[in-house]
Amino acid sequence: MSAWRSALHAVRVDVARLRHLPALWLATRGASTTRGVAGAHELAAASSPLRRAGMVSDARLQAGKERNVAVAAARIDRIVLAPGGEFSYHRAVGWPSRWRGFLPGLELHDGAMAAGVGGGACQVANLLYLLALRGAMTVTERHRHSLDLFPDDNRTVPFGCGATVFYSWADLRFVNPLDQPVSIHLTIADGRLRGALRCATDPGLTVEVYEVGHRFVRDAAGAVWRENQLRRRIADRAGVLIDQRIADNRARVAYAVDPARVDAAEVAA
Repeated sequence: MSAWRSALHAVRVDVARLRHLPALWLATRGASTTRGVAGAHELAAASSPLRRAGMVSDARLQAGKERNVAVAAARIDRIVLAPGGEFSYHRAVGWPSRWRGFLPGLELHDGAMAAGVGGGACQVANLLYLLALRGAMTVTERHRHSLDLFPDDNRTVPFGCGATVFYSWADLRFVNPLDQPVSIHLTIADGRLRGALRCATDPGLTVEVYEVGHRFVRDAAGAVWRENQLRRRIADRAGVLIDQRIADNRARVAYAVDPARVDAAEVAA
């Protein structure tokens, strides 16, 4: 993308964000921004590397991405959700502008990688979504990624355990359904973004996030897609409380896949 086209795109995005801002504030006016530590019991934990194998970018944009992750994580760290309280990524992080500490990093523009202020901070939303699922939170808004950007590299969770965010309309929101406060903790250490949900006492729940129907499929135009259904099983000491369908994921693959793993051509949805 040329410099002038990039600048024009940025202006158009900012105008669209301004137009949608009232709707965002109405939708998230009760979201929590109270900070503290709800307790020492770890309800859920996860981490992800700031640099991944197979992701090629220039040093400036990589450094910008890491800065953006750090800024977003700091704005969320130690937010406390009261029982019934809702978290909103956009309420917590706000507009990703230079004057608020964000830098140009890699992000998606019309299905392709490009530079954008705040780019790369979706890694924080990805981790939060996984924490919310593992911590038995009730997800009220989540948007799936349109591209599967890199092949599995020591992946320990099912495909599709992520969330894309774009200020001010594609948000990530979840509610605390427990009868006690839950705090969100995000830190960066040893080249990884680390997160946890904590509460005062063990609610006695076990949570399993799993997938069914995973496959790669080639569409009639030759593009390869990856899809699955994400599910969650929550149990207490007496047995399974709920086994629920969480999301149907479908994303165009942006890397080479062994043809033996790809199903026959069909029309992409």
